[in-house]
Amino acid sequence: MSSYSSLSYRDASEHSENHQLSPLRHKEASESKLPVPPISRPGIGVWTPLCICGETLLVAVIGILHHFFDSYLDNRTVTGFWSQTKSNQVEIFLATVFKIVFCFSAAVSLCQVSWYSMRRQPLLLGDINALLSGPGFMTLPRLNLLFQAPAILAITFAILVSSLITIFAPSLTVRQASAVVRTLAVPTLNLTTDAVLDDFSVQYNRYGPLTSTWDKAALMGILSESPVGWSMPDGCSPECEYNITYTAPAILCRDLEPDKIDDGLQDSARYVSRNFTSPPSAYLWEYDGEVGSSDAALNFTAQDDASNTNTKYGWTLAYLPFVASNADEGTLINASGSLCTFYNATHEVKTHFYNGTQDIWVSVVDFLDPLDTSWKGTNKNTMDFYSEGGNSSNPSAGVEGVSFAPGIGAQVHLLAMADALTARLTGSITRNANTGVIASTTLLSETNIFASITSPNLQTQFPGLNVSSSVTNVTQALQQLVANATLSYVHLNTGSTAVTALVPSTENVYLYNRTTLALTYLVSFAILLVTSIIGIYCLVANREASTNDFSQLLVATRNPNLDAVAEIVEADPGLSGKAAGRTRLMFREVDVPGRGVKAAFGVASSQNVEVLRRRPSN
Repeated sequence: MSSYSSLSYRDASEHSENHQLSPLRHKEASESKLPVPPISRPGIGVWTPLCICGETLLVAVIGILHHFFDSYLDNRTVTGFWSQTKSNQVEIFLATVFKIVFCFSAAVSLCQVSWYSMRRQPLLLGDINALLSGPGFMTLPRLNLLFQAPAILAITFAILVSSLITIFAPSLTVRQASAVVRTLAVPTLNLTTDAVLDDFSVQYNRYGPLTSTWDKAALMGILSESPVGWSMPDGCSPECEYNITYTAPAILCRDLEPDKIDDGLQDSARYVSRNFTSPPSAYLWEYDGEVGSSDAALNFTAQDDASNTNTKYGWTLAYLPFVASNADEGTLINASGSLCTFYNATHEVKTHFYNGTQDIWVSVVDFLDPLDTSWKGTNKNTMDFYSEGGNSSNPSAGVEGVSFAPGIGAQVHLLAMADALTARLTGSITRNANTGVIASTTLLSETNIFASITSPNLQTQFPGLNVSSSVTNVTQALQQLVANATLSYVHLNTGSTAVTALVPSTENVYLYNRTTLALTYLVSFAILLVTSIIGIYCLVANREASTNDFSQLLVATRNPNLDAVAEIVEADPGLSGKAAGRTRLMFREVDVPGRGVKAAFGVASSQNVEVLRRRPSN
């Protein structure tokens, strides 16, 4: 028992007037001069269940408000009042309020569960300290509570990790706005129009010389290492891609066999005799004989004028890829070639504008009719582009200098483009027998179809044209060269068309991740709901609202038997000794001398009554 002496009521009053505190122990009923108030039981009340249930509903309301806020900003532009900073602040505020209400409600339930456990089983002093000290990490390592009061540890852990709510609940991110579908007016190539274009000069109402505009476009198309593009159309910025189709000349080629390519030499001038197809399809001058006045590595000719038997527009290419294999009798040399015919063809173009550059791909998707060279003036005396059918004897159907007669433009504009390309590609590559100088009259040598040419020794055969590594089939490369060259005419604005294009937006918009918000709040609400149910159950079982207030602790410790426990704790504050470590207390109904039956802590080893599972009613 305590060695402190008892103070009378008057002595205590006088002592208090001197503003000094002295330790007191419980007095016997005979010594007390204060009237004993009747014992009353506060009951469950309204405030505690209202806190538990009301705040559980409040977190649901906060979660719904957060959802409405994020839904409102979803896909909205990150501009104006709702900047990214402001939206983040609102989200963090809502998540923080959710977390605070969650913790408050769970803490009230935790208090009810803690007192429920202390009423129904004896607990070590250290465990009681942990339960009465509120949620803390020091509560979790106590293994005794894991088996005696697992719900308390679970609720404590939920409160401690509730800060994760403020981390995972914010669900708004920023992304680039989706691409916008726009209708763009883009340039195209319109060679089917009957309008007079700047492609050839109309002389005597007939086909005349090509213009410099058309010739320059052909030069660009042939010499450019990449397809020639055009300016970005309005509405395309910053990036867009679209497809267009147009009608333009295209060549359809087939390979020539070596026996169809003659060198034009007499048999006496050849190293060995050869047998060529008669008549040959192409000539490659003097590639198979002794060095004469000159020998050739390439010969490119065109059939671009109408005759009585042929009105088709054609190309013939003959070339020597490598040194001729002309040492063996009867063996054909390794000459190669292509035989091509011009067609009116449909081209498909795919283009992509981005970062100030343009990527273009063009392909021929449909070959229509062969070009008709008779429109270049077979019957010059009767040809008239402004008369019906192009015949001067028919009524006038066009406007001079403005538009041709219907159907004429589609014929002559295609021929003009074919002529512009032909004028720059036809020719030959030869070596002078006296000087050894290589002479080229064709721009085909400037393309990537053939490798560069060097002048060989005069005493050796012509080394030939080595096919570049990027081209494995000259015939196909020639067809693609013409298709790419047609692109250089698009920028001349012979026509325009409307296309639908996806244009990326430059704006940023909010993206609401509903899954993140839903999982965070639903899991949190489910945990709080279970906690609240347990808390309400313990509240009803305790028959009164429990708190850890000092006033309740003061009443709960008004048991004289605790004086011995107080001495143990006073001697061993850390509860490390054997006596303190084994002392167990339990909150139960005890008979307090002078106060009757009272709910208070008692020493489990000195209990002479059965542990009550339910408090008696008033």
